[in-house]
Amino acid sequence: MSTSRLPQNSGYILTDDPSTPLSSATVPFRAIIPAPDHPKIAGISGHNALSWCQSRREIPPPAWLISRLEAKNLERPYKGFTSDGTVREGLYNYAEDEGAPVEGMVEAANALLDILSPDQRTEVLKKSVDEDEFRLWSNPELYMNPGGLRLDECAPEVQQAVHALIRVSTSPEGYDKVIGCTLTNGFLGHLVNGRAVLNEHSYNFRLFGTPHLIEPWGYTFFGHHLAFNLVVQGRRMVVAPTFMGAEPDRIDEGPNAGLRLFTTEETEALNLMQSLIPELQAKAQLSKTIGPEGLPEDRWNPFDERHLGGARQDNRVLPYEGCPVSHLTSAQTDAVLRIFKAFNVYLPAGPLAARLALIKAHLGETYFAWIGGFGPHDPYYFRLHSPVALCEFDFHCGIFLTNTSPAKCHIHTINRLPNIGDYGKALLKQYRSVQ
Repeated sequence: MSTSRLPQNSGYILTDDPSTPLSSATVPFRAIIPAPDHPKIAGISGHNALSWCQSRREIPPPAWLISRLEAKNLERPYKGFTSDGTVREGLYNYAEDEGAPVEGMVEAANALLDILSPDQRTEVLKKSVDEDEFRLWSNPELYMNPGGLRLDECAPEVQQAVHALIRVSTSPEGYDKVIGCTLTNGFLGHLVNGRAVLNEHSYNFRLFGTPHLIEPWGYTFFGHHLAFNLVVQGRRMVVAPTFMGAEPDRIDEGPNAGLRLFTTEETEALNLMQSLIPELQAKAQLSKTIGPEGLPEDRWNPFDERHLGGARQDNRVLPYEGCPVSHLTSAQTDAVLRIFKAFNVYLPAGPLAARLALIKAHLGETYFAWIGGFGPHDPYYFRLHSPVALCEFDFHCGIFLTNTSPAKCHIHTINRLPNIGDYGKALLKQYRSVQ
């Protein structure tokens, strides 16, 4: 299917699907779990990830998404996410030692390689972080680009070794957030009886370059509602772009009952928007409605919805919009920084400090944008955008749940580094310029 013919919805809509989830967007997710024979999930219990993806090719809207995400449609050449089509140079100046835990990462990566079979090593090892395949991430459950290690096809010791590498690469809070996404995905698989498609190990891992204390290398870890792209060079590291999400946004039964994700981003942003004076609220609010009818034609699709920095958006041009952060009070600016920290919490302490320092240096060029209402029950989208940051948060319609308007139990978040910060490109350029 052509990627240029935008579908109007994600498919599967029945006459008894709610056009709005009960009386508000705060509908409990238990009220919108699909019946076993609902077209969204019918037959999922008999599928694995590959066969499920193939079955979705027979339905026009997901077939459109699959086509858009296939390797053949990766943006080439890479230009970078910019505000006007021109990369702004000199924004990223990485210190020689920012405290990246490279020693532990090399040890964990080599421990993983030591337990792999020859075929697994061949499959998972890629030559360099410069390869286009490094950018071949996606966030649906659709398994359209097999490659690397698929963790739910691996032995437990391989799964544990991959997670040992992720754990040593992240902060304790960040690793908990990564695991929270995987556990919530497994919970969704339980809810829809599709554990062979949706589980805590339905993720792909690829290792790029040779693990080394000085030379650049990295890895990608991605699947449903999670994409983690990491480059390390010496004691400097970049994790971007990242995607984290959840449907539903909480677990209410079993050993992980009580787990809920993205509360900091959600509450800090809503409180910030509500605290603005009316003139600044008007500047920030790009559209009062959250549906596509309030947005320009190229600002919505039924899968990304309002997100602009998702998969296959590496070369997107997005002008600055909304309310300048320079117009905010000091307390409101502190809230902006707390939101930025929440989006970057997976970084270890040293890289996080460096990242926040760079964000602070560009607060005068940072914009806060909002779509939708900002009452306590309204679904919404918000964005923080500067020359060195793009953070997006969006409440979504159901993909597996049945709500056909955004509900506050399905969340997507995206974190990008514009102007070739993504994929460590600026770091690699700086490193190689002095070699």
